[in-house]
Amino acid sequence: MPAPLIPPAPRHCRCRLFLLLAIAVLFSGCAVDPGQTVLYLAPVPSGEEAVHAPAFLVKDAEQAYNRIGTPLVREKQDGSLEVVVDPEKASIYYETARFTTPRGGYRNLIYRIHFSEVPFALTSPNLTAGKNPGILIIYTLDALDRLLLVTTVHTCGCYLAFLPTTNLDRTAFPLNWPREGQSVYGYRLPALLQAPETAGQRLTFVIESESHRIGDVQLLDAAVDSGLPIHLAPLGNLHRLPHAGGEYSFFETEGPRTGYVRNNRKLLERLLIGWWAFDWRVGEDKAFGHDDDSQVVFYTSLKFWAREESNLKNFPAFLNYWGWRL
Repeated sequence: MPAPLIPPAPRHCRCRLFLLLAIAVLFSGCAVDPGQTVLYLAPVPSGEEAVHAPAFLVKDAEQAYNRIGTPLVREKQDGSLEVVVDPEKASIYYETARFTTPRGGYRNLIYRIHFSEVPFALTSPNLTAGKNPGILIIYTLDALDRLLLVTTVHTCGCYLAFLPTTNLDRTAFPLNWPREGQSVYGYRLPALLQAPETAGQRLTFVIESESHRIGDVQLLDAAVDSGLPIHLAPLGNLHRLPHAGGEYSFFETEGPRTGYVRNNRKLLERLLIGWWAFDWRVGEDKAFGHDDDSQVVFYTSLKFWAREESNLKNFPAFLNYWGWRL
């Protein structure tokens, strides 16, 4: 294992996380109080994806839009169907994908979560306001099953962040990678993560209120085993949501919005960014994974000339574009 690029997280960071965890676990079986932070923790049955499944600390969980939910189909008064995210039941959707580069073969463990909305109000005009938004968390493992790199991005392609672990050789880092932490669109995230050393340890992602931004990432101690349950389901299930008439996709399946999340439009982003990004649907959330056969480019750079190079669907090229040399 290579020597750490930076020291472990400062004590004050670890203490802050442990305090949040203590509060979350204390109230995990009770009604959610105002200002409450809750911990979502998946069970650990057999299966690689479940063993590695991330934990989530969600702030202000008394607000339904902050809670991780489960997409479902419901019938409107006019008889038409719509897709919403139910905040009363939490789900993580997962999938495994393999890829190769000139340096070797790798495996991605892909996790996806969704929320009912990013709210909009005059007092908090969130740029990404809209319904059914989500987050992707991708763990990249090597042939020895060591976690090398964590990639997080909202399912619109925005707020991309990379979190290398102590297992990743420093020669694979982008040039001039920070040593003491990194600024990601206004939040301070670790520049290096301590890789989990036992099966019980999990990375924990702190989810900020309203925006659902990832505000911090730390290693959850194996001794913490209590939290709100979160259901694990295959990522492909999002294409086959059950309803009375059979199955219905979380994503549009025909027309110009094929491959985009239903009931999901980002009007502020369209108004303020769409015209110079040359994308009328900028900020709208997209499908990703084996079952996605749409032609929508999951670009992660707003430079319109770099859409294909930054396309998350071509993971080796995506890594190369952002300077990672795996």
